[in-house]
Amino acid sequence: MITAIKFVAVALVSYLIGNFNSAITISKLKKNDIRKLGSGNPGTMNMFRNFGKGIGWLTLAFEALKGALPCLIGWFVCGESLAFGEDKTGLYAGALSVIVGHIFPVFYKFRGGKGIASSVGVCLVINWWATLISFTVGALVLIFFHIGSVTSFIIISFPIILDAFSLSGSGGNLASLILLFALFCMTLFAHTKNILKLYSGTERKVILFKSRKNRT
Repeated sequence: MITAIKFVAVALVSYLIGNFNSAITISKLKKNDIRKLGSGNPGTMNMFRNFGKGIGWLTLAFEALKGALPCLIGWFVCGESLAFGEDKTGLYAGALSVIVGHIFPVFYKFRGGKGIASSVGVCLVINWWATLISFTVGALVLIFFHIGSVTSFIIISFPIILDAFSLSGSGGNLASLILLFALFCMTLFAHTKNILKLYSGTERKVILFKSRKNRT
């Protein structure tokens, strides 16, 4: 009973943390609204396009922190004797909930971002070294091919899939595997339109570091 209450509490707190959108907050501090600029998506990529590198990296940092915090809370609170132990079920519960909160925020009428920047923070907690590798590879793909959706999938897929295989190989509990699978499916769902555009060849190119006068 106590364990169930802990998981419910972690899920609720994580969801509410996910509702905080730094892209919207920062853009309003800049006397604007990111939802009315560029693609209209309140996310890091759109911040890079419309406000430049500095604001873009700042947004990424805040969103990554937002993703990491609920994972650490869940891992600690739901662990044995309140510790960061081998059981990561609480971590995955926090991860899934914060991403759901970002994509479907109740405070923004369930219209949020795609959760990729937050997923970077999530993946750093799940497996930091795998995330650094995938982030580097993803960044190179973005720089040379300018396809943001492919970059996103590379960054989030490798750490999650690696952890899932690790759990399967070590006989990890079914709940953890289900939560990891749901986390991956949630980020995949958020990119449904991008997948269709990529398939049809109409996916928009992402040029992060163009001059300010050429930004839209």
